[in-house]
Amino acid sequence: MDKQTLKNRAYREFRDFLIIALYLWVIFGLFILYKSMILNQQKFSYLAHGLALFNALALGKIMLIAQAFHLGDQADEAPLIYPTLLKSALFSALLTAFKILEAFAVGQYRGRSFQESIAELAGGTWQGIVTLSLLLFVTLIPFFAFGELERVMGEGTLARLFFRPRDPRQSTQA
Repeated sequence: MDKQTLKNRAYREFRDFLIIALYLWVIFGLFILYKSMILNQQKFSYLAHGLALFNALALGKIMLIAQAFHLGDQADEAPLIYPTLLKSALFSALLTAFKILEAFAVGQYRGRSFQESIAELAGGTWQGIVTLSLLLFVTLIPFFAFGELERVMGEGTLARLFFRPRDPRQSTQA
């Protein structure tokens, strides 16, 4: 592999990582904001949003690695709804598993049992964890839908359509 190809690949992977991490950070930050509103907390928690950023970076790296291992790619030739939903389901399960492992590891470090460790994660109940997984699943659908459209339409096509002005002369009005 030549130096330029390696440089392009590194740039592409770093860009993808930043996009994933930013998307997750926005989602996690909104979860924190929603939770604070429900609990009627008046104070903005910089620590909670900093932890959300750290989690987004860590889970973004996990997602990037899972993509490198082609997680969910077996449905790539099916209609786009299938790979979108499959990847959303697989990645939400993966992220939930890593959140549970993270909570367990931190709990073990603090001398807590497994049940005590995951008590802070979605209330510590299986219903809370399933709800967290479902929230992740639904929030990942647009992310993977965009990625699947990009894969089919060609790299950069959607970014051009969404973020660049269109030529009014090329309007498709009847």
